[in-house]
Amino acid sequence: MSERRDEFLSDEDLDLRNLPDEELEAYWNLWLLQAQITNDADRALYSHGVFARDPAPGP
Repeated sequence: MSERRDEFLSDEDLDLRNLPDEELEAYWNLWLLQAQITNDADRALYSHGVFARDPAPGP
């Protein structure tokens, strides 16, 4: 029996070194588009520094 892992992606999905350039670029573009969708909703959120939210009031 295999050990349980807390991962959503398979070993094949995580093997980026062996992906063809076209497939790697397609995944990158998909990730970028998905990340851009939330720009307005998470404008004041960031993960750098000590704050979970921007302390400055937003528009």
